[in-house]
Amino acid sequence: MTPTDFAPIAGDSSPSRALLTRLFVTATSGRMKSLVRLVFATVLVLSNARFAHATTVIEKNLDALCAEADQVFVGTVISVQSAWTEAQHRDIETTVTFGDLVALLGVDTTEVSLQFSGGRVGDVIEYVPGMPQFNVGERFVIFARGGGSASALVGFHQGFFRVDGNGTSETVAVRSYERIGTLADGRSVIGDSASATTNVPLEDFLNDVRRRLAQRQGAQP
Repeated sequence: MTPTDFAPIAGDSSPSRALLTRLFVTATSGRMKSLVRLVFATVLVLSNARFAHATTVIEKNLDALCAEADQVFVGTVISVQSAWTEAQHRDIETTVTFGDLVALLGVDTTEVSLQFSGGRVGDVIEYVPGMPQFNVGERFVIFARGGGSASALVGFHQGFFRVDGNGTSETVAVRSYERIGTLADGRSVIGDSASATTNVPLEDFLNDVRRRLAQRQGAQP
């Protein structure tokens, strides 16, 4: 099985909106709402039967995340807002705003807002397979990159790590993904579902990131 058996596959950047497999659902009430949920579940089952991985991307290790990020920080989600991107109501975009920041790279403000394709506006939901989901109050280590991709994160869904606990007991959930193919240049292709999660002390993780960022900055002319 080769990577071309899956759709879409992203190269060094995250998938563009045009490449994404998306699903729109209109939420109603009562009996119709139950029907919508049933249809939605059926569509997902059929979609999964056709595509083992709805979104496939190039695997990014921590070196790659640090090398490709424009911004690296620890932040708490303080706002999640979705809106139509144009008057024709064809695409939804969600803006996630982070506060209580610990800046590691490229951040000199008290808040950072990132944009992601998909979300909910009124009764309409635009679902993008594999797109990271954020809720107010959650805290993450973020590796972000500009450029107008569907996901503001490096590696689509790979550039965020949930922080759990508090104080000296804080940990980071480091996810592993099943490798589902290999490109001609040897790079691995992964899907959008985590196959395993390992909890690492937050300070140890951040020290590792700081070391890699320092190496990156030292290598720049």
